[in-house]
Amino acid sequence: MRRLAPLVLLLASLAVAAGLLELALRVLPIDVASYHSIAGFTVYDPVLGWKLAPSRSLVFRGAHFAVRVTHDASGRRDDPVDYARTPGRRRVLVLGDSVVWCWGVEHDECFTELVERALGDTDVVNAGVPGYSTAQELLFYRQEGRRYRPDVVVLVVSPNDADDNVDRRGPRFRLAGERLVYDPAPPPRRKSAAQEWLQEHSRFFAWLDYAGTVLRRAARSPVPDDAPAPAPVGPTAAAAPAPAGQPTPAAWTLTEALLDRLRRDVVADGAELVVVLEMMSERLRAWQRGYWTARGVPCLELAPALDAAATRGERVRLEADPHLAPAGQRVLATALERALRGLPGFGRIR
Repeated sequence: MRRLAPLVLLLASLAVAAGLLELALRVLPIDVASYHSIAGFTVYDPVLGWKLAPSRSLVFRGAHFAVRVTHDASGRRDDPVDYARTPGRRRVLVLGDSVVWCWGVEHDECFTELVERALGDTDVVNAGVPGYSTAQELLFYRQEGRRYRPDVVVLVVSPNDADDNVDRRGPRFRLAGERLVYDPAPPPRRKSAAQEWLQEHSRFFAWLDYAGTVLRRAARSPVPDDAPAPAPVGPTAAAAPAPAGQPTPAAWTLTEALLDRLRRDVVADGAELVVVLEMMSERLRAWQRGYWTARGVPCLELAPALDAAATRGERVRLEADPHLAPAGQRVLATALERALRGLPGFGRIR
């Protein structure tokens, strides 16, 4: 027993120190940060794999940025919006990954906020979630997105979406002939239940997790590994990293089936679908452009507008990061506002 006394004393001392640090982080004006979008800002979901953590507010800190990220009670990085619509106001729902979540910029710099302010009589509901694939966007729309009863659904397509659709970490779909089949088996956790609980309830754990992540990444690339990589195109090539390998034909075929299902659901709900293409390789862009043109869906390509802004000397990407900087957010907002105003039925408020 005497031999255990020093160990018991050490553990007790560590517990007291941890408790004091927890108290200090809660009382003192010290911001708790996260370096990783999924680890810091999401919780497990047995259908979607992960979703935004409700009522969470942390500093999201990258190698060259630090922004406050706040989620509302329903788990969106947006101002609270009821499912019930406000009479006399249109509603636009925006689906996508970290591009829509507005990685690395403040909330009021996000393109969805800029579009909402520019349109004036429209609620723009931001439903972006870091790392989301087309499969997750489809499932999210089915169980949550359609409840907002949008007039328009905007889908932002990133170059990594097709590969993400065959990633085993997310929901699983497969093709049986031409039929899309969903596997209801819960996706694996990307972090343990204990880590998730501690991340939510302990500021000291969140601080330790952030500090450990920074130390582990100190000798690695400043671009987090959950950041998508748009292909360099035109004058903005220096602002974006080299693209990953091209998706396999099987990933393309599965992605098309998922997109077809999402389009049919949106149309069946009485809404119109608009697609935004982030910068991507010419091969991917030609595939997406041809796919949407054949189905009569408006398709907005960001590359020309971003290239023009870069030529004017604007920094459209974050430093050493492929995501849109505030200037890039403004470019996207302007292009999307014009596209929405150009829809034949957008002037009619239901």
